[in-house]
Amino acid sequence: MEKVNLKKKVAVYVRKSREEENGLEATLQNQRETLIRIADIKNYEYELFQEVESSIKWNRPELAKMIEGIIQGNFDRVLVSHPDRLSRDERDSAELKELFIEHGIIIETPDNIIDLTDENQELLFGFTSVLSAFEYKRIRHRLNKGKYDAVAIKNRWMGSIAPLGYIWDKNSKLLLIHPDEKPIIREMANLALSGYSSKQIADKLNALGFRTRKGILIRPDTVLRILKNRVYLGESSYNSKRLKKIATATGTHEAILTEDEFDKIQNMFISRRSRENLYSLGIKSSVNKLVACGICGKNLTIQQNTKVRKSGKTYSFFQIRPCRHKIEMEPQCYNSGCKIDIIEDAVIQSLQNYRAELEMALEQLLVDNTHELENKLIWSLTTMQSELRKHERKEQRLLDLYLDESLDKETYQNNKEQINEVKTCLMKEIKTTEGKLTVLDASAQAEKVKEVLKKIDNFGEMQLEEQNATLKLLIEKIYYVKSKDTDNKPVLDIHWREL
Repeated sequence: MEKVNLKKKVAVYVRKSREEENGLEATLQNQRETLIRIADIKNYEYELFQEVESSIKWNRPELAKMIEGIIQGNFDRVLVSHPDRLSRDERDSAELKELFIEHGIIIETPDNIIDLTDENQELLFGFTSVLSAFEYKRIRHRLNKGKYDAVAIKNRWMGSIAPLGYIWDKNSKLLLIHPDEKPIIREMANLALSGYSSKQIADKLNALGFRTRKGILIRPDTVLRILKNRVYLGESSYNSKRLKKIATATGTHEAILTEDEFDKIQNMFISRRSRENLYSLGIKSSVNKLVACGICGKNLTIQQNTKVRKSGKTYSFFQIRPCRHKIEMEPQCYNSGCKIDIIEDAVIQSLQNYRAELEMALEQLLVDNTHELENKLIWSLTTMQSELRKHERKEQRLLDLYLDESLDKETYQNNKEQINEVKTCLMKEIKTTEGKLTVLDASAQAEKVKEVLKKIDNFGEMQLEEQNATLKLLIEKIYYVKSKDTDNKPVLDIHWREL
């Protein structure tokens, strides 16, 4: 009986790493043409597996398909330009070797044929795998070193995709301003500096027709990510985990934000953080998310109170909810609630008093007398530095209690997180204040004061949302108390922001 020749397919595997030099298509084409030419010359029936993936990644789609074909008995040979195209990881190479031996697979390259059932060739394959892994580590180190040096020495931006507002110029190898996207970043910054929250900024930008580069609506987290990115100050950084170093460079490209704008925006976002993750249905009052309990310090919420009169008619109003947070030595905080319009009227009155103070400050600035402002900044700086040292001592005492096992790990971590949050805020404020002292300019400060006076004068004509944004711009926190200690009368302590 004549034997039937059941010819099996050869698996032609082509791989290119994104991190390697030269063009992806050119390298893939060279490998593909060389291997297919060999298959045609030797009359192999072949199936092509081609991908752009890292050599140390095991879950590669095309490699997985090829392995499945080997297990099913579809191939008796793998045609590849070099064994390191299969893998440069020692453990993965060892697993492939066992698989090839189990299914009788021959590895063929343009220069060699490797039969792993031969002990000598199996040993040579093992050496080749070790050398490939070592070479991969060297390549990774060179790539990381090159990217690190590009930032640290060559003063260049290093990234994969240019951030919104910029475009990457391949010829000059620089980030250049994108004329159509820069207005989006500037509008974000202007709204943030006007006191708007990230959600309000996103809503405003979307209403104005602005979109992301992909054409989708702008989200609050996108706003936060952009406004916290120092790339918009003309800076670049590269964090090399392999080298365990971070390279930073300034002036690598044109800035869209100034340092002063950036610091103000960060401080405003930090001051609005609520550890209680308060839920809000929207702007209910001009003092929305500004009021905190003057007893326990927790943020207070505004709710709608609906009542029914004896006549049967329903009426409603907004109120500050009573504070019910737990405090030391008490089952809960005893701060009472209050109609919100009482708070609003008191804040508007304080706003007018604040305006009178600003007018006096403006008179001094217009005659170029910054002595009082300088003294005020120095006092503020000294106070913040003292507060920072106090929190550092508190952090050390907390660590001592934890090491003495007086605190459990969870309590220690929660308290440490709170202290670190305050320290971060203080350090940013200290940096901002030091910068103001360094570049104290009476004329520039006078313009800021004039702008604030203008906002106060127009406050009554503003929409509710804009009133809230204006107060957030001027006020850091409104501490409210209404208890037996105050004869059940609301008392406010307004903390104004430094201009």
